Amino acid sequence: MIEIHPDTGGEFINWHMKGWCDSQNIHMSRSRPYHKNDNMHVEEINGHIIRRYVGYKRLDCIETVQALNNLYDVLFPYLNHFIASRRVIEKIEVNGKWKNIYKKVAMTPYRRTLEKKDISSEVKSKLTEEYAKHNPMILQKEVARLQVVLYDIQKKHGLTNPNQTL
Repeated sequence: MIEIHPDTGGEFINWHMKGWCDSQNIHMSRSRPYHKNDNMHVEEINGHIIRRYVGYKRLDCIETVQALNNLYDVLFPYLNHFIASRRVIEKIEVNGKWKNIYKKVAMTPYRRTLEKKDISSEVKSKLTEEYAKHNPMILQKEVARLQVVLYDIQKKHGLTNPNQTL
């Protein structure tokens, strides 16, 4: 059985979503409110990637959906192919506090995938082809351009008064 585990917000859990999941034989579980570790991977992505590139500004109009998707279409190849990060290899407790131990060498998710033995050569070949299509400088400029487009759309079509209702 397929299972999804969305955040607890009303934008993720509602009767329409529940009905659709039931009709598709999808089990839907949920997190406890204000327990961010229940969805630690989602929260990590929201905090590290989405908030960094989209910001905290409320996007409250339907017109921003396509602009946001366009931004993600450029942002994710840029991050996966060209932005290196260090992975946590161990967590240890020191004086009652947890300390993360990271790998010494930072790698992109693309490079990590190529090093894995359990990934087929066909998948690695497709990733290498995709990698060859991208230029990090062009992607970075496109991310900046799409951020401006997103904010302009929100400014034009979004709520002007924060107390206004949707």
